[in-house]
Amino acid sequence: MSTAIARLLPRASASLVADLDTLISTALFCGVGLLLSLSVLLLDQYIPGEWF
Repeated sequence: MSTAIARLLPRASASLVADLDTLISTALFCGVGLLLSLSVLLLDQYIPGEWF
């Protein structure tokens, strides 16, 4: 991932690239978690039973 950022921002410092890489990883993790939570809420309406 950092090589792609370095290609897009050739004058970016190493710390900026590391910060962006961390930010992207965190955003992807949170996005997957939100999608999973939303899918459980939607499936709970159509599938009877107790999930938790």
